[in-house]
Amino acid sequence: MPDLYLRTLQRAAKIVGGEQALALHLKVTPSHLSLWLKGLERPTTEAFLRAVDLVSEYELAQLPQAPSITPSAPPAAAAD
Repeated sequence: MPDLYLRTLQRAAKIVGGEQALALHLKVTPSHLSLWLKGLERPTTEAFLRAVDLVSEYELAQLPQAPSITPSAPPAAAAD
């Protein structure tokens, strides 16, 4: 199984607090998740994409917030 699947599933498990919680989040049995984490089977596309979403959302939430930018008023027209 490609390393990307394994790394994504491992990261997702760490984020949610373990394999049991990840299996619940992915809506799969713990035994299926275990096979995937051991590299014995490839996860379903649906489960893998759920894991990708979980990791992506977590990582985005960790980014520092950009300061809000208030648009400046347009320059005043010069009096003729």
